[in-house]
Amino acid sequence: MQVVRPVVSERSLLQGEALFQQGDTCYGIFRLNAGRVTLLRQTSAGDPVVIHVAMPGETFAEASLFSDTYHCAAVADIPSRVSIIPKEAILRAFRADPAAGMAFMARLAHRLQAVRSRLEIRNIRSADERTYQYLRLQVPTGTRELVLDRPLKDMAAEIGLTHEAFYRALSSLAVAGAIVRHGKTIEFCGEEQRDLLKSLTHR
Repeated sequence: MQVVRPVVSERSLLQGEALFQQGDTCYGIFRLNAGRVTLLRQTSAGDPVVIHVAMPGETFAEASLFSDTYHCAAVADIPSRVSIIPKEAILRAFRADPAAGMAFMARLAHRLQAVRSRLEIRNIRSADERTYQYLRLQVPTGTRELVLDRPLKDMAAEIGLTHEAFYRALSSLAVAGAIVRHGKTIEFCGEEQRDLLKSLTHR
């Protein structure tokens, strides 16, 4: 969003503080400069569903540019700093620079793909298999290692598991030889271990 950088302002958030609530009037999108922000949507039953966890360097709430209100809430998991990019400034920039608008749409498309992947994972019945597929999705391309960058309970919420079920699944995967844990690092043992994991799917 370099074309609108001169009008960007910054805001600091305390742990647990909401940047905006579901239903609030949309006034812009955000870039996370430090910390961690979780986007949560309340279902009709009042249950929170994790939509996305924003990490430093990411923008979020982009889809709300084309809506009058925010479709979810944004809450700081830890003390955080965000840049606020006003809605009207972004839309003016897109009208002046169509290439910037195309790049923005490409980023939204990638975000949508990630959301769809998480929804598919949430539909997996086995907690072990669901956990395995979710973690594999987070692994950087070309590696077999994942460095855990946030609490396990937050990761569990992303895929609709209780933190107890998530912990048990991690233990089962380790016992099966599908993963090896080294502190905050998870190493995947390769596709040769998939037969072991498949046996867990039917538990």
